[in-house]
Amino acid sequence: MYRFVLCVACACGSSPLPAPAPASAPVEAAPTPPTASVPIDAAVAEAGPSAELAAAPAWIFRYNAPPRVETWTLRHLGGEALVVVETAQGTTTYRGTATEGATLAVSVATATAKLTLDCKRAKRPIGSTCKARKGPALELLDCYHPDFASPMTFAPAPGVEFAASCNGYQRLP
Repeated sequence: MYRFVLCVACACGSSPLPAPAPASAPVEAAPTPPTASVPIDAAVAEAGPSAELAAAPAWIFRYNAPPRVETWTLRHLGGEALVVVETAQGTTTYRGTATEGATLAVSVATATAKLTLDCKRAKRPIGSTCKARKGPALELLDCYHPDFASPMTFAPAPGVEFAASCNGYQRLP
């Protein structure tokens, strides 16, 4: 009996619960903090790149190791970036940002996938046949993906190709 009286006394002495908000009062949701890694909105992806970005110079890398053959096209201008990957299965378009500094940092995404590249500028000769070192030096972007030790080497259009058959690079015709 003593415990019952003590519980009732404690309950009576506690502060009252706050009154509920009137039913007509709007309920505000907590704001969602912005994140830099949010995928591109589907409406933005459908709209396509800006005309300026679409007209920016194309940097092209082809990976040729049959049955896997992929052509990667990178465009960047004014902080925007576009990467288009063409394979036998279809085309995937990534959009996002490019930050120029000591390197070119590319961070792009589709509605379901993300891609980051750290590109270093280089200049070296790449011939018209695999591993040929003759000819003028080409302006290149050696782009590193976090999961791979070797870079994807992009060059201005028509671009360069890594041919697995000779384990070397050649200019695309």
